[in-house]
Amino acid sequence: LRTQILAGLYKPQHQRTLPTILLYDERGLRLYDDITTHLHAYYLFGAEEQILTDHSADIVAIMGAGKGDTVVVELGAGALRKTSHVLLALAKAASSTSTNQAPITYHALDLERRELLRTLDSLSDSIGKELKGKVDARGMWGTYDGGIDFIRNGGLLTIDNSSNAIADDPERSPATRIQGICSNQYEPRKAPLNPSDETPRPSSPALSEDNRTEADSTLFTEHGGTHKTTTAASTIPSEHGQNTKARGLRSRSISPVRFGEEEAASYPPLHIMFLGSSIGNFPRPDAAEFLKGLPLRPGSGDTLLLGLDHRNDKETVEAAYDDPECYSSRFALNGLRVAERVLQGHGEDLERDYGNIFKKDGWDFTGHWNEVEGRFEAYFKSTKKQTLIIPPDIDRPQDPETHVEFDEGELVNYENCTKYSTTEALAMFAAANLRVVNRWVDNTSRYSVWLLERPPFTFPILPSLMKIPKVAPTTPLSTQKSFPSVPTLAEWSQLWALWDKITLEMIPEGMLHQKPIDLRHKCLFYLGHIPTFLDIHLTRAARRIGGKEQGYTEPEWFTQIFERGIDPHVDDPDTCHPHSEVPTVDEDWPTVEAIIAYRDRVRARVMRVYMEYGRERVGSADPTVRDFDRALGRVLWMTWEHEAMHIETLLYMLLQKAGDVGGTVPPTGFTAPAWEVLAQQKEWSIDLASMSSPTVVIGPADVPLGHDDIEDENNSPNSIAGLFNGKEHELGWDNESPSRIAKLTRTVRVEARPVLNAEYHAFWKKGQDGTEHSTKLPASWVANVNGEVEARTLYGPVPLRVAKNWPFIGSYDELEAYAASKGGRLPTETELVQFRDLHDGSEESNIGFTNWHCVPPKVATDDESRGHNGGVWEWTSTIWDTHERFKPSTLYPGYSSDFFDGKHQVVLGGSYATLPRLVQRRSFHNWYQHNYPYSWVGGRIAYDGFV
Repeated sequence: LRTQILAGLYKPQHQRTLPTILLYDERGLRLYDDITTHLHAYYLFGAEEQILTDHSADIVAIMGAGKGDTVVVELGAGALRKTSHVLLALAKAASSTSTNQAPITYHALDLERRELLRTLDSLSDSIGKELKGKVDARGMWGTYDGGIDFIRNGGLLTIDNSSNAIADDPERSPATRIQGICSNQYEPRKAPLNPSDETPRPSSPALSEDNRTEADSTLFTEHGGTHKTTTAASTIPSEHGQNTKARGLRSRSISPVRFGEEEAASYPPLHIMFLGSSIGNFPRPDAAEFLKGLPLRPGSGDTLLLGLDHRNDKETVEAAYDDPECYSSRFALNGLRVAERVLQGHGEDLERDYGNIFKKDGWDFTGHWNEVEGRFEAYFKSTKKQTLIIPPDIDRPQDPETHVEFDEGELVNYENCTKYSTTEALAMFAAANLRVVNRWVDNTSRYSVWLLERPPFTFPILPSLMKIPKVAPTTPLSTQKSFPSVPTLAEWSQLWALWDKITLEMIPEGMLHQKPIDLRHKCLFYLGHIPTFLDIHLTRAARRIGGKEQGYTEPEWFTQIFERGIDPHVDDPDTCHPHSEVPTVDEDWPTVEAIIAYRDRVRARVMRVYMEYGRERVGSADPTVRDFDRALGRVLWMTWEHEAMHIETLLYMLLQKAGDVGGTVPPTGFTAPAWEVLAQQKEWSIDLASMSSPTVVIGPADVPLGHDDIEDENNSPNSIAGLFNGKEHELGWDNESPSRIAKLTRTVRVEARPVLNAEYHAFWKKGQDGTEHSTKLPASWVANVNGEVEARTLYGPVPLRVAKNWPFIGSYDELEAYAASKGGRLPTETELVQFRDLHDGSEESNIGFTNWHCVPPKVATDDESRGHNGGVWEWTSTIWDTHERFKPSTLYPGYSSDFFDGKHQVVLGGSYATLPRLVQRRSFHNWYQHNYPYSWVGGRIAYDGFV
């Protein structure tokens, strides 16, 4: 710590810093407790406490804690006043046990041993009886990175009631025993030299730079050595076994984080709590790296409960951190007391006053809100021109003393408290490979508690979809504005992990030869179609460029049955575009084992193509980006998007069997929705159907459509799939080119939210009563045994009262009839493009498996806030057809033109199962038959003129 202090003081004048950790000695923790107890303007504590008081039971329920052995660790536990609400909820949720051991173990990690003992004793006195036999509360004495390394090394798994007392009085009750992690065995790493820029608050030291930068790629074994982790983002293909029970075929899991000798999958769930907006004391990029380095196992049920302050107004923030009652000043100036003790070699003498080095009349506290960076910056202020005389280290008394000059008014930064808008918070979570499970906001909308998890795969949304604020930090978490032209191998790996989860875990063996939708092939077809389509196009590309592998992957006869699927006319299923002829009896189909082996060989071929033909992009922030000649790059791009689109096709098929006996298995590796908890949240529970939807006015306008990506240019000079002339070339399907202008010649009023389940249900019910046009039950709904309507989900049907505010999913005909009943219509393609350009694209958009179900839509509130539709495509009244200068693809000639039959409607956007690479390409289109009821498409109403 002395080294850190001197490093900050020896910086050039007016750039000096002191480490934040100085604030959090035992006395500092009590001064901070005074702030949280007596300073009303310090809203963070009260807001977080209100959330935990009101919602701890729901938080614990969604976490799934208490259903078996559970481990909870709190980083920087502090006074435990807020934590007690969570502990009581955990105790109530704890499953009964026949042993004397509590099923839930809570570890409070903090830096000051005596203060940790005091708070644990106080906790035992206040709620010990309620916790007895349910929650075993223990202390962990150490630093952030010491504690995290301790967990990663399996330390929590070696603690029992006897060894847990090694750093403490063995007569103490288990509730106040402390595990010391600052021993020689778990020595914390050296802190960074400039912790004032990156240390957390309250009561915890900085995480070392080493740990943050390598935590996502290097894991620690029980021997202290290292090995590289393999995750869904970097490892494919894998072998797969067969399970003939309810779950059917399952992928062998990729090795998760190891905490000890056995695979982490066998360990109890780990729930980390990081409250108090302590993450705000890290610079934004470091905060994301810290969260990324937490030992949360992907897809395991581990969670992170994170408190996070909002980007509130200047007056609110400054009143919280610079109060006239001087609570903040006393808390801050205690840091100088600690600094002087350390410099004098009396760091443990808590009662020692200061004034020899840091003169009491020479220093004050000040701070201000930095609007650009979105943070409160706190400083020690030199009140006069002065010289600090710093004595030599007590271990080197022969060294000379050091003089440090300060100007009057010079500032020494010791803490920054960063605040987060929703956009900034979600960007941080995406950079940390975290998924939002739920969010709770306090009653004043100034503070949030987020429940997060690390899913088995993620598909981050580009910042370009988000509304960029007028004021943005100078160090954004991501500067990526577009996807690479050709998907990276990491993107392939994520896609394959998703495909395997669906095909090998969600489809029971008994469903493989079933057709959940009669108009589609059986499920088994899609397992073979995806690798076959990929292999066919790789083979054709190899032949065109004279590549090494010009033959099909064996067995070659797969190309005869798996090349192309079907999309027959709904009214005449015998009428269909050209497609593969498939076996008519189950016994003639290839076995699943043969298809999986074939799939792995094709995937290995993809990786060889990248290694042999991909050109590393010099200077790229992403080392996995490769550029290709456009002809080959287009094939790789096309086959990736083809697989991504079929994921959604397969899922809306599987939806029809979800909840059936022997039917679709819910997705694993993601926290299952707590429907009843969600139903109580405002946006889910409010009666939106009784309120008129807000409307927005669009037009007249010239609306750009499409983009320029001419397939004929594949072989022209300088035709690169990648960065060309400083800009990423955007590949697209034949129907997307060329760019053109559509005229919106009139004013149109468009509803700001899509049609909701509750709204369509009222319309449908009138039809059932005979008072309006009769209509059958939509395919996205199902009637239970009592005749009550429920909404289909991949987790099984849920009551309509839960899903009432979700966007209604139905056919074009169903939604057009509803719109007509309201005096409106569905918008044209041009109108919907204009609406989406102006009002859609929220940072909270429900796409790319953010959820595996719809959510209530968000309406744009002003120019700085965009909305989203809850996770569905949207119908347009435009018929799918050719356009001027349209040229069919030579790689996939019938992709678009086979469906220019007058029966298909243009749909735009994307559903919760559409990947961002597709949704965020503005020119991307989809199309479905007007009476096809299964695709995940909703709609909104447009009105001509003003009503």
